[in-house]
Amino acid sequence: MSVQAPTTPGRVSNSPRGCNAPVIGLALKPDEREEVKAIAGLEMRSLSATARVLLLKGMAAYRAEQTDA
Repeated sequence: MSVQAPTTPGRVSNSPRGCNAPVIGLALKPDEREEVKAIAGLEMRSLSATARVLLLKGMAAYRAEQTDA
């Protein structure tokens, strides 16, 4: 007799479509983590969603710097 774990039909992901690649680990200092945690609280997002938004904004700023240089 085989027992299967219950599934959650219609589970909604917090990640946007296409964000199913392997996870990227990110090491932060305690004060950096607290700052991200505070931003997440203000924006009512999870830590991972907030980290993703901050990374995307940082990448946009990086690209802008590269085109200005």
